[in-house]
Amino acid sequence: MKAISPNAFAPPAANALLREQVRRLERAHSVQRTGQSAIPLGVPAIDRLLPEGGLLTGALHEIEAGPAPSGRVAPHDGAALGFAAHALGRLPPIGSRGTILWCRKPGAFDAPPYAPALARWFDPARLLLVTAKRDEDVFWALEEGLRCPGIAAVLGETRSVDATVGRRLSLAAEKSGVPAFLLRPEPAPPQSVCVTRWRVASAPSPSTPGLADLGQPRWHVQLRRNRFGKDAAVEIPTWLVEWSDETHCLSVVPQALDGSARQIEQRLVG
Repeated sequence: MKAISPNAFAPPAANALLREQVRRLERAHSVQRTGQSAIPLGVPAIDRLLPEGGLLTGALHEIEAGPAPSGRVAPHDGAALGFAAHALGRLPPIGSRGTILWCRKPGAFDAPPYAPALARWFDPARLLLVTAKRDEDVFWALEEGLRCPGIAAVLGETRSVDATVGRRLSLAAEKSGVPAFLLRPEPAPPQSVCVTRWRVASAPSPSTPGLADLGQPRWHVQLRRNRFGKDAAVEIPTWLVEWSDETHCLSVVPQALDGSARQIEQRLVG
């Protein structure tokens, strides 16, 4: 006989209220235990859904490249990398904790981080790049970096990570108060221990009519996991965002300028 959950008889509004209360208790316990703070991404439409109004510092976050649209060959590695760089750039140096540890294995992404491009978001002089031959060495370097008092954030490029490794990184981030990011070149089986999971894909840039110019970078961004954050009005919150070299900020592009939210979501489904 199939068991029936007690929540099956509860009104949807009551279930939503219960989930929000549980998230608040978990978030309050986590912040009190680790002294976590939150760094806003600078986009109000996104920040208002995140715990404490931003990315928790003592936590694990995942960023994955969205699948290429039908007929396209190139993956959206650059968009995911750009979003990761933006998140890292929002973390200001605190005292001597200014170094960003970037760990990678050749083959995860097509090319290593490019300093002139990263300069849009943070000073490349803050970057400490570690290259390893094995995934195990990448994860070891990330965990050791989280124990180092001079590190502001760690980021690891990887195609996959098992639950044990994810848990170790999450616990190390909580203990140190330093944010940890996993950057993936393609969608992969999710890790339940991460606080947020993002899927990012490139979008066509705007262009001035009659001019063969290059517009500002645009990305389709999905928030696919938001452990301690607020419930969204839609199942998977999706935004079209644009980076400005003049203001050094991201902003949401009105949907009317790039199709409906449903069209945007279809481009990120993989």
